[in-house]
Amino acid sequence: MVKRKLLGASEKTMKRFKQFLYEEDNERLAAGALFYAQDTGKYGLGLRSKMCDQANKYGPIGGSADTKDKDLMDTVIREVGEEIGCKITREQLKHMYTDKKPNFQYHTFLCTVPKQSMIEPKLNDENDSFDWFGKNEMPKNLHPGFSDMLNKTKDKLP
Repeated sequence: MVKRKLLGASEKTMKRFKQFLYEEDNERLAAGALFYAQDTGKYGLGLRSKMCDQANKYGPIGGSADTKDKDLMDTVIREVGEEIGCKITREQLKHMYTDKKPNFQYHTFLCTVPKQSMIEPKLNDENDSFDWFGKNEMPKNLHPGFSDMLNKTKDKLP
């Protein structure tokens, strides 16, 4: 029970995750990281490139679960490595929110780093930039799902 809560997914969701995901009638799972720098109190977001859905929108660094991923934390760790070339650990991640839609779930994790300077992005082609924002200074061009999540959880953010 504790493990499921830590990973941010129900037993049913994890079963689907293990069966795997990309068949048309299965639920698709995705996960991403909203970065938080303790020294500055700012949040790090990626600006999605033209090759992505919701181009020119800021959102967490993440993507779809993969058969190699053991769980959603593995998905986040892998996606962060692929998209911005940074290594993060499970200990840095805390599940924040699950956005559930028909046949799709997106799990947002808060990735806490002691210093903003510890994140030195080397972007792949999925993001045009990686930028830091204050809690009350988020850009207007947020990914709609992320914007919805922020509206629902802003008071829970550090």
